[in-house]
Order: sequence, then C-alpha cells, then structure tokens
Amino acid sequence: MDLDKLSLSDKIIAGTGIVLIIDLLFLPWHSIDVGPFSTSLTAIEERNAFLGVLALLLTIAVVAVTLVRVFKPETKLPDLPVTWDRAIFFGAAATLGLLVLKLILETDFLGIGAWLGLLLAAGMTYGGYLKFQADSTASAGTGTA
Repeated sequence: MDLDKLSLSDKIIAGTGIVLIIDLLFLPWHSIDVGPFSTSLTAIEERNAFLGVLALLLTIAVVAVTLVRVFKPETKLPDLPVTWDRAIFFGAAATLGLLVLKLILETDFLGIGAWLGLLLAAGMTYGGYLKFQADSTASAGTGTA
C-alpha cells in the first residue's frame, strides 16, 4: 500500500475516520462514578445509541469510499447525482451533525470519548471540505457544474 497516493484531504479523512471508529466503539461517551462503583457507555450503547450507530456506519462508509477510490481506482462505484468528492463531504458533515445531536440530547456525565469524537468528526468534515473545494475548483476549470 503506497501511502504517497493519498492527498492531504484523503489523509485527514482516513486518519480521523479510523480513530473516530475506535472512539465510537471503545471510548466512554458517558461515565458515571458513584462511590466505589463506576460504569461507562460507548457511543453505540444506550443514551441515543441509534445516533451513534448511524454515525459509525457513515464513518465506515466515508473512510471505505475514500480508500477504495485511492487504492483501487479501477473499481466501478455507483453513479450518484453528485460527485463522490461531494458525497464524501456530505457524509462527513452528516456524521458530525449526528454526533452533535447525540451530545445535545444527553449532556449528563460526558466522558472523554464524546469530546474526542466531536473533534475527530470535525476533522473528518474538514478533510471532506477540502475534497469538496478541490472538486468545485476542478468543475469550474472544466466548465461543468
């Protein structure tokens, strides 16, 4: 695997996305300590777990599409009404939106995973924005929209 094929935006999306997957699956989003007893919940467990699962699935899809497009360019992906670069940006932004909504709906006993997850989703969205900008520049240069 030649990592030199990855653009800056691809590195940002893949790097933050992979760490975000780990965050959503394993880090505590909610931690409760009562005396000698403590418990923690990940993003895909109770307290709006559906939002966490959707964010996880979107993150997996965004990272997978990004890596497949770079390392297996001969792979025929389905045609979309928008370009794949824009779809990656929209997927990353939707992931950030889901995690912000998850945080807003339950603000009690937040753990490190919640804060780190928001930062990682914002980073992935920034990488998607860079792809979106490159796509817009390329479209403007060819005369297509």
